Amino acid sequence: MRLVALVAALLLVCSACSDPPEETPPPNVARQCDNIPGFTCTTLSVPLDHSKPSGQKLELNVAAAANTDAPRGVLLMLTGGPGQPGLPLVSRIRSYLDPAVLREYQLVMFDQRGTGTKGIDCPELQAAVGGSDFLTPPANAVDACARQLGQSINFYGTPDTVDDIELLRRSLGRDQLTLNGTSYGSFTAAQYGLKYPDRVRSLVLDSVVPHRGFDPFGVDLMAHTGEVLAATCKRDPACTTDPVADLAWLVQRGRLDGAPVNGTSLIESLSILSLNSVNPSLEGIPKVLHDARNGDTAALEEMFLRATSRGTPYDELSAGLHLATLCSDLRFPWKPDTPAADRANLLNAAAAKLIPSQLHPYDVRTARNQLVVDGCLRWPATRASTYPASQELQPRTLILHGSNDLFCPTEWAEWERDHARQAELVVVPGSGHGVQRSQVDQTGRARVRAFLLG
Repeated sequence: MRLVALVAALLLVCSACSDPPEETPPPNVARQCDNIPGFTCTTLSVPLDHSKPSGQKLELNVAAAANTDAPRGVLLMLTGGPGQPGLPLVSRIRSYLDPAVLREYQLVMFDQRGTGTKGIDCPELQAAVGGSDFLTPPANAVDACARQLGQSINFYGTPDTVDDIELLRRSLGRDQLTLNGTSYGSFTAAQYGLKYPDRVRSLVLDSVVPHRGFDPFGVDLMAHTGEVLAATCKRDPACTTDPVADLAWLVQRGRLDGAPVNGTSLIESLSILSLNSVNPSLEGIPKVLHDARNGDTAALEEMFLRATSRGTPYDELSAGLHLATLCSDLRFPWKPDTPAADRANLLNAAAAKLIPSQLHPYDVRTARNQLVVDGCLRWPATRASTYPASQELQPRTLILHGSNDLFCPTEWAEWERDHARQAELVVVPGSGHGVQRSQVDQTGRARVRAFLLG
């Protein structure tokens, strides 16, 4: 993993970028939100291109709690993906926030650009990969989505959303925001904190995607899978197999319905099962892997069906927005303006430098065929995301991490802590992705309550 040249090529570029013009967006008529009691809904008008504030506009849906006089200001909850909307999740998120937090803060959520009912709908891509981070996308679906977006493809990077949030703050008439982001939402929250530190009261970062970015090959993630599976088996007296060896065998030699088992499908399924709302303990997974290795693949097939993201509707998680953001945000073995036809050789050369032992129990083929790598290989040359030069978070920050999280390695959360001036890291043993929404372990919720009300 620690290939200096490769890592340098893949990390996010950090350079100063200008603030959007200091103006308050025009107010929109608020109305009672449908199916969200106690919230008013409106729209926020933002420029597609923040450098051209009078140009084409996007209308973003916003939901705000009625307690506009909340003594501690606004708590802005940021969803993940990228591609997940905010408004459909208000009721779910309100259900796990402490009542005292909801009294002291005005809860606000919005559909980030490209998400929700007004978001990007690329039908072929959506049907093929849905809300996946990993499944290999069909070439024709990627090309069709890029053509559909046209010139707007340049304006769906995280910095665009960061400036949308700043316009949202102004429209709410607040001097500061408290931001609480999960997964990709933690990355967005941190980027806002880096660019607008004086406008942040505090940050809660749950299941962290580090603000430095990550390598698209997912080396950290792949190695972390082995660590989590080994620890899972060690805690369970009934586990007498080696799930790491079984997974590695399936990646290399496993077959399902007469075809090789797809490594990206294994990453997809295991990661989704680690969600706190699904199976964060990963109970029964070692047996599923061992049985499949011994020829009984029924449970493995059921696991794939249970955890698949294929066919997720675009207004639940937009596959088009997912690619548009990641292809802008991440750094690949080619330059942002390298024509798509010239990228394959650069990608193959970088993949050849990967060290197989650092990918175990996965392999180079799996790293090479993931959605973000294979999809962005064909994505048109677009404007690359740029970020603030400062890489130390200044606001007070609470970082939550589940030890069984197969989307985000523990070292990502540790890096985030080490690059924040006043941060506390809480690792919850046995918890998965999305610590605050755990129905089993209340540690995350309790720590958020203490942090936000202390």
